[in-house]
Amino acid sequence: MKASTYVGALLLVLALVSVAWYFGRNASQTYKEGFQTVSLEDNEILISDSDIQSYNWTSQEIAITDSASQRLLERGDSLYSLKGFVIKIHGEEIYCGVFRMAIHSAIPPTPQISIMFPSMLFPSETENYGALRMFYPFFEPPSDQPESNAKLSQHFEEAGKMIY
Repeated sequence: MKASTYVGALLLVLALVSVAWYFGRNASQTYKEGFQTVSLEDNEILISDSDIQSYNWTSQEIAITDSASQRLLERGDSLYSLKGFVIKIHGEEIYCGVFRMAIHSAIPPTPQISIMFPSMLFPSETENYGALRMFYPFFEPPSDQPESNAKLSQHFEEAGKMIY
């Protein structure tokens, strides 16, 4: 009888450790200080501060590292899924949105945004895999989201990554 009690207790402890590990892993994946773009499909961090080289506020283009570009390319068509992403700054949700290619015509309503990857320079229509472009109608951040825009610009200004 004693052996079965020990085995039961050991199984219970293993189950509790497994549950704690699972939730701890997922919680740490979704919150980090700074800027993050997090997939709503699988809760993976797609882009973080360490992936961003600069943010050009005028063109709304974000220069990213080669490794970040490669990670996005490896996601294939799932990057453009309908579930989209959320942009967070210090864990606070700033925008929800979707990734799109330049050939996609739909633009989601605010407060959602589109991020074009690869970025496309107009009017030359040259694809740039080293950058993302925040795609708003007329390439300007929505005026009805001044607080979100201010948080975004303030973060990149403080990080020393803002270009005008």
